[in-house]
Amino acid sequence: MKDSNTSKSKERASYARIRDELSDKLFVQIVEKLGVEKRYLDPNYSAKKLAIDLHTNPRYISVVVGLHTGDNYNALVNGYRLRDACRMLRSPRYSEYTIEEIGLMCGFSSRQAFYLAFHREREVTPKQYRMDEDVEQWEEEKV
Repeated sequence: MKDSNTSKSKERASYARIRDELSDKLFVQIVEKLGVEKRYLDPNYSAKKLAIDLHTNPRYISVVVGLHTGDNYNALVNGYRLRDACRMLRSPRYSEYTIEEIGLMCGFSSRQAFYLAFHREREVTPKQYRMDEDVEQWEEEKV
């Protein structure tokens, strides 16, 4: 009886390791699609479309993103978008662009979606962020 329990325990550990390895592999694929291929710039690129591209299902995408980030798919995508938006808002190269244009270029579907996500993450509006000369302080506090 003891051998049976030990065997089952080892079997469960093997399955857990395989699941962890598959989860890690899928997360790397998600990051490659979103970050490297910059799919986050498409406002219509949903978890469902990502799942189709990765030949998996949206539920797996959600679970894996949750396991690896502690957040959901939309938060992961918005993180990439907000990173770009912050760089653009600070850059003299984009000083002639409106805040709305920057939000749209970063993949947000509307001005409202951009402002909401930005304020939720940074606790200031994009306009305040752009105008404040002490942007570096916010960057350090958010790290």
